[in-house]
Amino acid sequence: MAVRATRGDLVAFVREIVEVFEKPAQLRGIELQLLSPEPELLASFDTNLLDKVFFNLLANAVKFTPDRGTITISLQPADEGRSVQVSIADTGRGISEQDRAHIFEWFYQGDQSGLGTETKGSGIGLALAHGLVRLHQGELTFSSLAGRGSTFTVTLPRELPVELLATDAGEEPAAGWLEEPEGMLHDLAPEAEVAANADSETLVLVIEDNPEVNGFLTRKLNTDFQVQSATDGHTGFRLATDLVPDLIVCDVMMPGLSGLEVVTKLRADWRTSHIPVVLLTARGAAEQQVEGVQAGADLYLTKPFNPALLLESVRTLLANRARQRAHFRREFRLDEAALTPDQQFVANLTATVEAHLSDTNLSVEDVARHLNLTRMQLYRKVKAVLGMGVTEFIQGLRLTKAGELLRDESRTITDVAYELGYSTPSYFSSSFRARYQVSPSEYRAQYAPH
Repeated sequence: MAVRATRGDLVAFVREIVEVFEKPAQLRGIELQLLSPEPELLASFDTNLLDKVFFNLLANAVKFTPDRGTITISLQPADEGRSVQVSIADTGRGISEQDRAHIFEWFYQGDQSGLGTETKGSGIGLALAHGLVRLHQGELTFSSLAGRGSTFTVTLPRELPVELLATDAGEEPAAGWLEEPEGMLHDLAPEAEVAANADSETLVLVIEDNPEVNGFLTRKLNTDFQVQSATDGHTGFRLATDLVPDLIVCDVMMPGLSGLEVVTKLRADWRTSHIPVVLLTARGAAEQQVEGVQAGADLYLTKPFNPALLLESVRTLLANRARQRAHFRREFRLDEAALTPDQQFVANLTATVEAHLSDTNLSVEDVARHLNLTRMQLYRKVKAVLGMGVTEFIQGLRLTKAGELLRDESRTITDVAYELGYSTPSYFSSSFRARYQVSPSEYRAQYAPH
């Protein structure tokens, strides 16, 4: 497996991965803390390989940290600035003495007593993470206190030999078989099964007023996905806007707010307009099913239904949503007429970021506040619609705008850097090179009119 490293900000990279774990941590009352004394730490690294390292370490931390525990992710320079350290500390039970000598061995599972069968690991994650860090000429170490928790520390050089640097922007990732399948959080082995709860990133919301049916749906879906449930339409809609799930299964006949009314409200709210909805009902008349689809439901299942059909329908809807997301990223244009709710959301997001591009301290929280969303709502919405993180979206807009501004020779490169909110011209140059494979001055020489 070859390393193809590019220059980037390790703080932003790690932050995007941490954001993925905010929802599963929140559901268990676990506090995630990201600490970095410096706003950015530039280094050369292969994002397609290192994300496997941090996904594994964070997934293990979430899995072994008890409810209402704490996970702290710390980034800091080391070795007089020549290296950077990323530490992930949890407040779990720690690693036993007999396991410590074997913790990085392939297929070694250690003492997993107390874990349900659905959360037990395969013994691959830590060994893989250890190997990938070594490929980056770094080191993965750990410390642990029984009953107090564990800390895993990744130490990476900030500069890599030229033979480990990417030379072609179009190259595919070296480890294609390691790509995360849609809906999985950190299972990296091709034969690994999707596990419940902590091992699945996909969140399904069940809205069903019958307690027995609600429990049945939750148990069936929980084999493949994380599941939250509500027993009435008003609570269900509130959870949908708070959590922004990937899919909703909703009963039609409910007191207070019916399933049809829930769907109507979901489609009218840009936080939830993209979410696929499966409606369940004992009413089987064709015209009533048409009524559900007209309200905006993606699928209408009549009770009693086959659980296998429900699971397969959920998987199909999620796969279709992923294909729509890829198409949307390729085809979206702001000048299209009659924008859909999702397009309108991206238009507003784009306008908000562009209005604050010169703000060096523009954060995800700032963008969320301007859009009247929480950080998690914004992250989940952007991830669902565009398939990327918010920080990546902001960086992409800045660099796209940079290409436009550099064609105007009346602006100096330093002026462009500060106008787009970069803290230093050198950081702008390194980010620009990572995107366009040429320096700003080389780009100007190629594309500016003469």
